[in-house]
Amino acid sequence: MPHTIYLNVPYVPTSQKRHRHTRGGRTYDPCSEQKRDFLRLCRCTSAPPEDAHMRAPVDCTLVFTFARPRSHRTSKGVLRKAAPLRHVYKPDADNLAKFVMDALNGVYYKDDSQICALHVVKRYGDEASVRIELEYAS
Repeated sequence: MPHTIYLNVPYVPTSQKRHRHTRGGRTYDPCSEQKRDFLRLCRCTSAPPEDAHMRAPVDCTLVFTFARPRSHRTSKGVLRKAAPLRHVYKPDADNLAKFVMDALNGVYYKDDSQICALHVVKRYGDEASVRIELEYAS
């Protein structure tokens, strides 16, 4: 029987940035602090799975909601006819997903290589958030 965890995190969707290199030849992740903050919010929303699910195959659904800019609304607050219905701008869906999968790595699953199905949606909404659904196979 599959086990599912649902997370709804009030967080502005952030994309994974490329790793940087120092002059000394060291490599570092410029998003590491943001990932720690995101993971802290996730843990407040829902507890990580028990050990039995840490190595199970995972189906992952990610819904990234971006707050609409003011230019999408009239002065009365009504959505303009010309306002786009879908979020088709930067950041890219794959970079958004990579940020979340890396942030949850080692806590909600042993490694993100366990994710065998991934569904990513970008959309507009009233407030920025990230919704995560992790379904663990038994």
